[in-house]
Amino acid sequence: MLKIQCPRCGKSFLWTDEMPVQNTCPNPDCKWSYDVTRELGRNIDRRENRVEEKKKKLLVCPVCQSEIRSRFSVCPGCGRVLMGDRTFRKGYFFIVVCLILIALSVLIKYG
Repeated sequence: MLKIQCPRCGKSFLWTDEMPVQNTCPNPDCKWSYDVTRELGRNIDRRENRVEEKKKKLLVCPVCQSEIRSRFSVCPGCGRVLMGDRTFRKGYFFIVVCLILIALSVLIKYG
């Protein structure tokens, strides 16, 4: 199955194996003729363009400019913890998490 969109009338239809490889648009008012091999090539080109657009939107670490997967992760280049627009060293982040856990445990025990 291949989705083909007519450039003249804008109607899209699904081509199946039972249909001829070359034929005219199913819209009776339109006389555009399609070729499945040409349309398949266009479909592949569109998908390749989408992949290239995704590659262009790569995120980079604000400190070392190495590629990162998301804004909430650990940078593989410099090892900093990324949280949105802010960066922290792993050591500082670890100390803050420990202090929060200690404070919560004291509150639970005596609260």
